[in-house]
Amino acid sequence: MLLLLCLYFLLSFDNGVESKKKHLHLRPIIGIVSQKVTTKYTPKVKDSDFYIAASYIKYLEMAGAQTVPILPTYSEKKKKELLSKINGVLFPGGAAPLNDSGYFKTAALVFKVARKLNDAGVYFPLWGTCLGFETLHALTAQEDVISKVDAENYTVPLNLTKDAFKSRMFQNMDKELLQSLMFEDVALNMHNMGVSPSVYSTNKNLNVMFRVLSTNHDRQGKEFVSTVEGISYPFYGTQWHPEKNIFEWTKEEAINHSPNAIGIAQYLSYFFVNEARQNGHHFEDLKEENEMVMSRYSPVYSGGSSLFEQVYVFGHNTTVLIQ
Repeated sequence: MLLLLCLYFLLSFDNGVESKKKHLHLRPIIGIVSQKVTTKYTPKVKDSDFYIAASYIKYLEMAGAQTVPILPTYSEKKKKELLSKINGVLFPGGAAPLNDSGYFKTAALVFKVARKLNDAGVYFPLWGTCLGFETLHALTAQEDVISKVDAENYTVPLNLTKDAFKSRMFQNMDKELLQSLMFEDVALNMHNMGVSPSVYSTNKNLNVMFRVLSTNHDRQGKEFVSTVEGISYPFYGTQWHPEKNIFEWTKEEAINHSPNAIGIAQYLSYFFVNEARQNGHHFEDLKEENEMVMSRYSPVYSGGSSLFEQVYVFGHNTTVLIQ
C-alpha cells in the first residue's frame, strides 16, 4: 500500500514542463555568458578583456555538449541570432556586478528570449551557478532580493526540501549520491551574497517561477536558498559550484574531490545537457558553427595565481570577432 501511494504521489506531481519536450538533439550546443576580467580571477590579461573559466566549459563538454561564448560586446541582433541556433545557456559564477554589468545585461536579454521561446512551446533551458543563480533571482523578482551572507569558501551538505525528491533535477539521482548530497560536505559555496527563503513569501514572481529544492545556513546561521528549478520553465540554479569538484584544484578553496562529489557533479552535468537535447535549434551552416564553438579558442593557464586552473580569454589575444 505504501509503495502504491508513493507511486501515485510521484505520478501525480506536475513538474510543469514535461509536455514541452519534443526533440532529442544529438549535437547540443550550450552558450556560456562571459564577463569582464578581474585581477583576482584572471591575471596577466587586460582589463578590457572578457573571460569564461574553463571548468564550466569542460563541465558541459564532458556530458556531450559543445559550447559557445556569449560576449557582452556582441550586438543585440547577434545575441538573438545566436540564441536561435543554440540549445540552452549557462550563467556562470564570478564577480560581475548585478544590474549594470555587461554580464547582467546579456543575461537579462537571454532570460527574456528564453521565456518567450518556452512560452511559444520551444524547450530552451537555462542554468545559473553562484552569480548566475543570483542573476536568475534578480531577473525574476524585478527587485532587490539579494542580501549578504557569510558563505565564502564554505563546503556543506544540502538541506533538501520535500520538493527535491520529486523534482526533475534530483528525481533520477542515484540513492548513494543523493545521500552524499544530504549528509556529506560536497557542495562548495563561494559567495558573500545570497537569497533568503523569506523573499519567496513576499515576492510573487519568485513563487511563480521557482521551486526551492534546497537551502543552507551560512557560518552565522543565516539561511539562504541553495538550489532551485523552474516550475513552468526548464530553468535551474545552484548557489554552489558543481563544476569545481572535477576541474578546479586550488588548495585555497575547500573543494571536495571525493568519488561521490565527482559523481554528483557528473550527474548534474548530464542532467542539464540532456535538458538541452530537448531543444531542436541548430546552425544551418556548419562553417558558421565551427567559427562560433569554443573549440577554436585556446585556454590560458592561470593555476597557482588564481582560483581557476584555466580561463578562456576573449579580447586582445584572441581572434574572436566582436560585432
